[in-house]
Amino acid sequence: MRSLFLFLAAGILAACDKTESAGHSAGPTPKAAEFKQGQGILLTDEASQFIGLRSAEANARVDLVRIPLSAVVETSEGKHVFVRNGQRWLRTAVKIAAVAGEDVDVSDGLLEGDVIAVAGGRYLWLAELQDIKGGVGCADGH
Repeated sequence: MRSLFLFLAAGILAACDKTESAGHSAGPTPKAAEFKQGQGILLTDEASQFIGLRSAEANARVDLVRIPLSAVVETSEGKHVFVRNGQRWLRTAVKIAAVAGEDVDVSDGLLEGDVIAVAGGRYLWLAELQDIKGGVGCADGH
């Protein structure tokens, strides 16, 4: 059930440039997520609300930055955190020094004051994957 939800969420975030089919021609539907290499993902307000995106500021502790464990997205490419880059969210590789309950200490990849996605990061990653590796959404008629 959870994988179905993830699949549906990725499809919604990827959106389609289709017109309405019930005789209405309102033009192309705007994309819920737009990815640009090196800049990150730009989400509409509706997409941010749909995935439950929440952000928080990273706090420094000596030479480490402490963040919630929920902010870490583990992929085949390693551990990442989505960091606010203007209006976009940029996936940033991080090195985890220690895990302390619901928090992790990051030794590399973040700076104090970085605004990070503490909820919804997995959906940001799915939207990025759809754009760079997934290609065409199923609603595009392939």
